[in-house]
Amino acid sequence: MVNANPAAAARRPAEPPPLPRGAVAAVALLAVLNLLGALGGGLVRLGSLAAGEHGPTGALAVAAHGAVMMAGFFGTLIALERAVALRRGLWVPALAAAGGLLAWGGGWWRPAEVLWALSAAGLVGLYAWAGWRRAMSLPLAVEASGAVALLVGTLGFAFGHIDLARLGWSAFLVLTIAGERRELTRLVRLPRWSAQAFLVCWAALALAVVLAAFGATGVALALWWAALAALALWLLRFDVATKQWRAKGWAGHTAICLSVGYVWLALAAMLGLAGQAVAWHGLWLGFVMAMVFGHAPIMLPALAGWRPEPTRWALLPLGVLGLSLVLRTLAAPTGWSAGLAVAGAGHALAFVLFGAVMVRAVRRGR
Repeated sequence: MVNANPAAAARRPAEPPPLPRGAVAAVALLAVLNLLGALGGGLVRLGSLAAGEHGPTGALAVAAHGAVMMAGFFGTLIALERAVALRRGLWVPALAAAGGLLAWGGGWWRPAEVLWALSAAGLVGLYAWAGWRRAMSLPLAVEASGAVALLVGTLGFAFGHIDLARLGWSAFLVLTIAGERRELTRLVRLPRWSAQAFLVCWAALALAVVLAAFGATGVALALWWAALAALALWLLRFDVATKQWRAKGWAGHTAICLSVGYVWLALAAMLGLAGQAVAWHGLWLGFVMAMVFGHAPIMLPALAGWRPEPTRWALLPLGVLGLSLVLRTLAAPTGWSAGLAVAGAGHALAFVLFGAVMVRAVRRGR
């Protein structure tokens, strides 16, 4: 058959070989180390809050908590997934992982920030390459805007603009997830207005980051939480996951995790509109981590070649994390120290359980 678009065919290079599996595994291991460092900092931070301390106790671990989790762990994980899919750019997640190790391992913040910024710029470049050499699409553009938000958040952190860093890094995660889910909805017929509504959500989230970059933090946050509420309703209504939670195997597991995550996204948005600071952890632990728990069994075959055996125990960590997050949501506004301590232990237990369940599933699988 004659190619109907010679120009597009000329731009499309031959597929390179897959990235070396050993190198991919090494970067994935560095991502896990970043996760452990971030969780340790989070426990120190939660412990100091439970004790009523707001001083420099555990200053290094506390400061590393959010930055290493966002730019270190998630920056590595998402860039690694993109590099494996495109079969190029392994240096992008490697720089993000190295930056995280420098930050929480040695306290070398400036070098870490430089590596994180370079990695974020590299991730933007990977998305640009994919759009130019393969095919540009709305979902890809949404994910690419998430990579830009990662760069903005990292630069904000480097220059001491913590609100911008928090918003930019959060937008990176939300837009990446939204783009991936929008890609899957292209397989089903949707009302025309639903596509327009998604565009409005995307534009509002991006505008919130822009407003924060120009110092209009109050307006940016109000727009941010309102846009998240609208996005949660869109996902609950149109995402295919909400209709597949009865499916067998990992498909049903993923659908349940995602549906629970969308509920947490809506709750976080309502807490944010009410001015509750705990809304951020509802977003990160409730929504984002539900996505991680749901997609991990799918990502393992792609990243490591492992095919974990489906198990109902995989939902246990999601339940433990949800219950501990409910406790944290109730304890945080009143400063209930015992509740915060138990919630922190529950968060840690959920991650330990998830790791144990996945190891067992991998060993019993192929």
